[in-house]
Amino acid sequence: MSEQTSVKSCCTSGHIHAGTPEGAFKQLHGLNTYVTGSGKDTIVFLPDIFGVYPNAQLLADEWARLGGWRVVIPDVFQGDAVSLDHLNLVVPKAEILDKRTEQGKQEQGAKTMELLGPWLGKHPQEVVWPLIETFVKGVKAESGKVGVVGFCWGGRYAILLGGGASPLVDSVVANHPSFLSDADIAGVTKTPVAIFWGDRDEILPAAQLDGFEAVLTKNLGASKLLVKRYAGAVHGFTIRGDDQNEREKKNKEEAATLAVDFTKKAFAQSAAL
Repeated sequence: MSEQTSVKSCCTSGHIHAGTPEGAFKQLHGLNTYVTGSGKDTIVFLPDIFGVYPNAQLLADEWARLGGWRVVIPDVFQGDAVSLDHLNLVVPKAEILDKRTEQGKQEQGAKTMELLGPWLGKHPQEVVWPLIETFVKGVKAESGKVGVVGFCWGGRYAILLGGGASPLVDSVVANHPSFLSDADIAGVTKTPVAIFWGDRDEILPAAQLDGFEAVLTKNLGASKLLVKRYAGAVHGFTIRGDDQNEREKKNKEEAATLAVDFTKKAFAQSAAL
């Protein structure tokens, strides 16, 4: 399993959403975890680099309501998520990105990596994967079906959980996944996968996504795969989109609804086997 260790500036942009989370934090399988909702089946959110912040909590609450599931967000960074102060350095609106000069883009990227380079070095795959694997195995032992929903950084690990001869989850949703490799995708041969992506994503190029879709279609078949592309959407739109922007809000809400429906279908397919 390969791992990219660079993050472009679009990965650290977005908006904080308004609302009061309904869940609570508890220690679960070795990690401080946000827990919301209830039910015999569990959805595990794997966060982006900002960790278990309000946007993730509010979206978890929504998934719990829509699906009737327990939804959990483990702090896989163990209190060392990237500060939300960095999120507000860049506003991910298309009209603003359109005005960014090449020099400005390069300067922005350099500043981003100056901050994130050391952080990525503290959270490589060999550190975070054992935490994720242990956590999900614990959830699986106490649940019926288990689905995983990954965002950006967490999207790749969601894919990995669905791979191998004995997948650890029954459904995978990868929202604008970062740093995916051909080998990561090729490893998924059984678990239903949904990928949500915006065509202004600077992390995952369109041609690469097309290649991933071709492999997954071959491995899984059309009934177990959903790849949804959103015109004009930037990286992070499903969790960091601007709720005050009508198009961004609509895209975020539609993606959540489609992902919940996909997960319900995947759970039903798994139960029928």
